[in-house]
Amino acid sequence: MTASPVHVFLPCRGGSQRVPHKNTRTFAGIPGGLLELKLRQLSEAAEVASVTVNTDDPEVMRVAESMRGLFKVPLHVSERPAALAAAGTLDDFVAYVPTIMPEGIIYWTHVTSPFFEAKEIDNSIKMYRSEVENGDYDSLMGVSRIQTFLWDNKGECISHNRAAVKWPQTQDLDPIFEINSSVFMISKAEMANRCDRIGDKPFLFSVEKLEAFDVDWPEDFKIAELIYKSR
Repeated sequence: MTASPVHVFLPCRGGSQRVPHKNTRTFAGIPGGLLELKLRQLSEAAEVASVTVNTDDPEVMRVAESMRGLFKVPLHVSERPAALAAAGTLDDFVAYVPTIMPEGIIYWTHVTSPFFEAKEIDNSIKMYRSEVENGDYDSLMGVSRIQTFLWDNKGECISHNRAAVKWPQTQDLDPIFEINSSVFMISKAEMANRCDRIGDKPFLFSVEKLEAFDVDWPEDFKIAELIYKSR
């Protein structure tokens, strides 16, 4: 059976509400910022068949166009409709994505994961081949494993049964998984049918703490720069 091609979808909406110009502001000395860094990483990934940058931001378009020479696979830059550029339109946006993507597997990722590099990108695709295309799952998403003491907003412990053991070793707790921004993978047909980035039975692709780091707030941007420079 021939493996389906994997096409990366990289959304870069302008007008970040928390970190102004988050996608393209200079990051750790990189003039094209997080976008340039992510495109470098994608250009080095061996398992990627094409990359589509989708945006309403002219600066994102400029940076992406300037990087075509790095790619051995097609790099597409598509303009997002204004109606889908506002915050709070994710369901409509998900329905739109399959209409602009090639046939195959859609690999949805974000520039805000600066340490999820080519090696992790290729590993996640290989895991999709194993667990979804040739396994029992219908999609894949990147998650962070959490094993710690957790309480809800009612003051009740939700991580373990304190009637049995008040303070167990954290490694003995049942893990829970937090979705991060590293990757969502699903076939184009399934995304169009479900209007979702995942199916009913997604494979949880566990991402290490550093690789899962997400730039969401101004302090995250500063911390990520310090980490990147230290490496």
